[in-house]
Amino acid sequence: MKETLELVDGRTNGFDLIEEQLRDFVLDSLDANTKKMNELVESTAKKLAERDENLKDMVLAMKKEIEELKGELTIYKATLSNGMLSSRPK
Repeated sequence: MKETLELVDGRTNGFDLIEEQLRDFVLDSLDANTKKMNELVESTAKKLAERDENLKDMVLAMKKEIEELKGELTIYKATLSNGMLSSRPK
């Protein structure tokens, strides 16, 4: 009986070692994947921030252009209405 118990105990120690090795392998793999995912997220966030800045610059440029066009339109409207006033028969 004692021999059987020692035999079983020896085999469970082997299983414990395999379990520990498997746990270490899984944790190492997860750690490597976590690092890669963090790098990818950081890279993507940086690219999105750059695009955001570019879009903000584009919007500001468009707003400026719109204001200039509104000014030109006001001048053209004034010119047209002055032209129509001066072309009326007296």
